[in-house]
Amino acid sequence: MDFNSDIRFAAVCDKQGEILWNSKRTGVKNMVPMEDTKKTLQRALGAWDERSKITDLVGKGIYVIAAYEKLKRITIPLDSKHILFISVDNVPLKDSKKKSYGHLVEMGKIMSIVDFVNSTN
Repeated sequence: MDFNSDIRFAAVCDKQGEILWNSKRTGVKNMVPMEDTKKTLQRALGAWDERSKITDLVGKGIYVIAAYEKLKRITIPLDSKHILFISVDNVPLKDSKKKSYGHLVEMGKIMSIVDFVNSTN
């Protein structure tokens, strides 16, 4: 969260969907209740299992971004037993006449941290 003020929430969960660690930005109010976030994590785990079926064809999955009007939800497999879940603000354009598809998420920075953590384990 230190490198990107748009990150609202981050969590690491295991393959059973149990949250092992989480952090929420100070002063940020949850848009989605924690119980619903846990359900999202369980669905994401199932989706990662499905994606693993085509790894031989397209390579290992790196991350998935689901974009909504108010936020983006990112899932990143950390290893065979854990995923990282990040919620990021999806800032609308200031010109209200245009549709907002959100700003870019700095995945390079996020992935460099993930790579560093994985290299130390």
